[in-house]
Amino acid sequence: MSFAADLHLHSPYARGTSPALSLQTLAYWADIKGLDVLACGDFTHPAWLAELKGSLRSEDDGLFELVAQPERHDVLGRERPARFVLGTEVSCVYSQEGRGRRLHLLILAPDFDAVDGICRAFAPHGALASDGRPMLRLSGRDVVEAVLTVDARCEVVPAHAWTPWYAVFGSKGGFDSLDECFGDLAEHVHAIETGLSSDPAMNWRVPGLDERTLVSFSDAHSAPRLGREVTVFAGEPGYDALLDGLRRDQVEWTAEFYPEEGKYHNDGHRKCGVNLSPEAHDGRCPVCGRQLTLGVLHRVGALSRRPPEPLTSDADGLLRGTETERPPFRRLVPLAEVVAEALGFGVASKAVGRVCLDLAARVGPELHVLTEAAASRVEAAAGDRVAEGVMRARLGQVRVRPGFDGEYGSVQLWE
Repeated sequence: MSFAADLHLHSPYARGTSPALSLQTLAYWADIKGLDVLACGDFTHPAWLAELKGSLRSEDDGLFELVAQPERHDVLGRERPARFVLGTEVSCVYSQEGRGRRLHLLILAPDFDAVDGICRAFAPHGALASDGRPMLRLSGRDVVEAVLTVDARCEVVPAHAWTPWYAVFGSKGGFDSLDECFGDLAEHVHAIETGLSSDPAMNWRVPGLDERTLVSFSDAHSAPRLGREVTVFAGEPGYDALLDGLRRDQVEWTAEFYPEEGKYHNDGHRKCGVNLSPEAHDGRCPVCGRQLTLGVLHRVGALSRRPPEPLTSDADGLLRGTETERPPFRRLVPLAEVVAEALGFGVASKAVGRVCLDLAARVGPELHVLTEAAASRVEAAAGDRVAEGVMRARLGQVRVRPGFDGEYGSVQLWE
C-alpha cells in the first residue's frame, strides 16, 4: 500500500492566496488530482482554526475527515475521499550570529489539543491573527523546541529549503547546514522539503542531507495548484504512517517540477531581465551593477561535496540514481500546462479546464494520467495531441527555460 500526500498548502487567511479556498474546495480538487492526504494549512490562524474544529472529524488512524463532503463527480469513482492532517507553515524572522535570518517551517500535529498548545506557545512571539502564515520572532531551534514540548509526535520540516528568501539554505538569510540552524535539536529535523526549484538529485550532492528524508509538496496558494509536487509514502494512510515516512524515509517516490521551471532556479535580476547560470557572472547584475539574487542551483553548488549523479529512467519516467539507494522520483509537467500547449489555449481557460475534468472522469486523477495511464486511454478521452504531450512530459522530452529571481520558468513540449 502507498498514499499520495501534499502537506504544504494554505487557507484564504494567508497572504497571496485565493479567497475561494475552503476545506470543501481543497477536498474536491484533491480528488481530481489523486491525493489521499493533504494538510489543512494555517492552523495557527484563529478564524481558520475555528472552521477546522467545526468541519473536521477525527478518525482512528489520526487523520481527519470532512464532515460535509463537497459535491463530487461520481464518475471519478474514488473509493474514499481525500482526508486531512493538521498542518501549518510559520515564518521565522530573527537574528543569529550577527545576521538576519529568515526561514519558513512546516509543522504537523496529531490532534487539536496539540494545535491549541502550539498556538499558546507561539502567541507571545507573533500576531497569529494577522496572517495564515504568521511571522514569529523565534529561531528555528526555538520553534522545534516549542513544538516538541507540546507533543513529541509533532513534526517540523523546513519548507522549500533552497529558495533565496525565507529558506533554511537560502542565499538571503539562510544557513550552510541544518546543525547551524537548529543547533542541539537538529537531530529532530528528520526531513526537508526540496521546493519547486530543486529535485532530489540536486539534494543528493549535499552530504549533510544523507540522513534526511527528501519530500516534495505543492505550496499551493490556490486549489488548482494542489499536487503540482507530491510525496508518495509507503503504508496505509494515517498519521503514524506520515511520521514513519518523514522520520524513517518511508518514501516510495516523489513527483517533481522540472527544477528549472521553479521561479528561483537560476541567478538573476528580474527588473533588468537578467537570467544567468551560476558560472556566468561575478555576482553583480551586468545591466545595473546591483547584487544578483542567487538562486537554488547556485546554493546547491556552493554546499555540494559531490558531482551530479547520473540517473537512469524506466519506461514510465521514474528516475533513479546510479550510485544511491535513495527513493526515486518523477519530473512532471502539470496536466493543465500539457493540455494548454497541446490545444493552443491559456492554462486557466475554460476549454483547458473542461479537458482536464473530462480526463479525470474518463481516465483517472491527474497523478494517474501523468504517470501511469496508457497513451491510448488518454487519446480516447482527449485526442492524440494531448496524449502525445502527456507521453513527452512523462519521458522528459521537453525544453525548459529556467526561472529566476521570482519568475517561473517554462516547459515546452513541442518545438
